[in-house]
Amino acid sequence: MIKYKILDTLRQREGMVVSGGELANRLGVSRTAVWKQILSLQSEGYQIESVPNKGYRLQKSEVYSAYEITRRLNTQIIGHPVIFLEEVDSTNTYAKKLGTNGGENGTAVVAAHQTSGKGRMERKFESPEGDGVYLSILLRPKLQVSDINSITLMTAVVVSDTVEELCGVRPSIKWTNDVYLNGKKLCGILTECSIEGESGMVEYAVVGIGTNLRQVSGDFPEEIRDIATSVFQETGVRIDRADYAAVLLQNFERYFYTQHFPQNKASFLERYRNDLFFLGQEITVVGLNGQYTAVALDIDGEGRLLVRTEDGRTNALNSGEISIRMKEK
Repeated sequence: MIKYKILDTLRQREGMVVSGGELANRLGVSRTAVWKQILSLQSEGYQIESVPNKGYRLQKSEVYSAYEITRRLNTQIIGHPVIFLEEVDSTNTYAKKLGTNGGENGTAVVAAHQTSGKGRMERKFESPEGDGVYLSILLRPKLQVSDINSITLMTAVVVSDTVEELCGVRPSIKWTNDVYLNGKKLCGILTECSIEGESGMVEYAVVGIGTNLRQVSGDFPEEIRDIATSVFQETGVRIDRADYAAVLLQNFERYFYTQHFPQNKASFLERYRNDLFFLGQEITVVGLNGQYTAVALDIDGEGRLLVRTEDGRTNALNSGEISIRMKEK
């Protein structure tokens, strides 16, 4: 698009004035056309100053859009395309509709705001506008349904890698699908799929990732204020949302395609194990048939949590069957 060619030219000379005539000659359009495109860019949030009788100057701008995510991407599959929505009920719900209707493998659905963000077991995930990155990736993998849980575990490592890369602090993981920073929840992951009835193969999978980047304590609802956090609240680092989304998608592709999921399971499970923050501690296991106290021991080669009960037995817990909460000290 012409306006993004104008933007690229201004970005190459950020802080300098570029004349309307030069932009018009470069792109083979009129000065009036340049002016109209500048207005369109300004409406998207780009800080472009019009300098009388001289031209236009791009000032530092932070814009969150499909274009800004895509231009940062260096991937072959994941994020092609990026669908950006200002508001949606849930990126997972939107992506599942795409999955049902022939949506392309690798499509990333990104929303500035979710009105009904969701986590496991139909829990609500708070998704305030301007403060986080809420995205879902549509996959059409040749996998058995038994591999789906491993995608969630892999994604938790992807998130930890991404946060560490952008702010220098590595989060920890609470089995199975939550990423924590300094003992508070930073990110939730929800993987859903559709299964072919006859073959038992995955028709499509949707991986939803919601990360709190810039909230402060008062931005969270009072009922979760003591258990939720953001990168900014814990580190003081303000991450550009387009940077985060792009790096996250690149890291996802690295683990899922470049390293050939699920053949790389042993490798990412080792990283996952190292990021777990509660191994060796007493926890409360909450299941459909009640709850019990146990000690978290390890995860096995399938990502199941191994716990030792008070009577000395070792149980292997599958995701989806139980949730865990740390035993209060």
